Amino acid sequence: MNGKILYSIVLVLVLAGALAYAMSYAREDVIVDTFESGGRVVFHDNDSHGTFHLGVASADFEKNAVFSSSFSSIETGTGTSTFTAVWKSIRENTFGGAKTAVFTLTVWDPAGVLHSTTHESRGVSSGTLSISFSPHGPGEGRFLLTSTISESRLNFSTPLFT
Repeated sequence: MNGKILYSIVLVLVLAGALAYAMSYAREDVIVDTFESGGRVVFHDNDSHGTFHLGVASADFEKNAVFSSSFSSIETGTGTSTFTAVWKSIRENTFGGAKTAVFTLTVWDPAGVLHSTTHESRGVSSGTLSISFSPHGPGEGRFLLTSTISESRLNFSTPLFT
């Protein structure tokens, strides 16, 4: 009789493990909402530099809404400049919620070289995205401020062994 009980317990544990393994592969991240705003950066042929606030990005977990607002154009020189944007997550994620807000600031220099930073948030909080670099020469670049809410959902149509 003890052997049957032990066998049953082991079988239940194996089935629970297999189910947990399958569930971990049945999850997918779905973009709920995304918004982008951006502008241009003019790099003049001089050594000027500075810190430039480019905009604000926000996410509202309750409304599944994101927003970003930015300046249309800034000017600087070829010295090391710092580009910043404020991010904030407003309204709390539901208890045990699977939503994530992703905030990204991307700046391209005149040569098209991408400089980027990202922050993820799962609750009410705020902070600053910051990028510093010196372009290799004068010209026009651009920047983009993106805010996205994604949600991890179960999808049983996803093949388990791909």
